[in-house]
Amino acid sequence: MSNIVVIMQTDTDQIGKAVIIKWPHVLILKRSMQLEKFPGEWDLAGGHTIEGEDPLDGVLREVWEETGFVLSNPEKLYSDGREAYYKVIVNSEQEVRLSNEHEEYVYATPDEIESYELPDKYLKAIRYALKDILA
Repeated sequence: MSNIVVIMQTDTDQIGKAVIIKWPHVLILKRSMQLEKFPGEWDLAGGHTIEGEDPLDGVLREVWEETGFVLSNPEKLYSDGREAYYKVIVNSEQEVRLSNEHEEYVYATPDEIESYELPDKYLKAIRYALKDILA
């Protein structure tokens, strides 16, 4: 007989999103058509923090769950209401490993990003993350 312990983790309403830059590209993810919320929409990696979790730890966990990336040195860009945005520059050749929450990914250049119909709040975060790089 084995003892299995199930720990229920409750999401908060706080969200952390990461603008992942592999210059000159930004990683964007397409949400699965099977999802209840925003199916088929383009997205940034990240998601809800869980109760008791630090916002930075939450975005690192969510990015790992959604892409397989282990990030280091994320820079907080800004908070907007219940959402916090971070910038991370990756130089490695890490391969994207999608979770079941996403069905496709693209590394888009700044010029291409507008054609993917991302929500305005994500476009704002991407522009903000790239402002120093593009200057």
